[in-house]
Amino acid sequence: MSVSFETTQTVAILGGGPGGYEAALAAAQLGAEVTLVERAGVGGSAVITDVVPSKTLIATADAAVAIRGASDLGVQLFARGDSGQAPKPPGAL
Repeated sequence: MSVSFETTQTVAILGGGPGGYEAALAAAQLGAEVTLVERAGVGGSAVITDVVPSKTLIATADAAVAIRGASDLGVQLFARGDSGQAPKPPGAL
């Protein structure tokens, strides 16, 4: 089902985050004249201000803290060394 405007419509979108960007794109594809108003930059503040990578860093730090406390629970962790080979646990054949 194809939808189009019978007359040219003018659409103003406030905010260039993911929702605003998609709304502007959809309106333009339907033939509207679109004005997108964004004060910081298209993509949303999470993309522009590095929020997503910092959340990844926080999650990695949380995982490191959990791993550090694993030995208190009797868990032994063996990581790959510089050679790319995991060391054999004590008593392994």
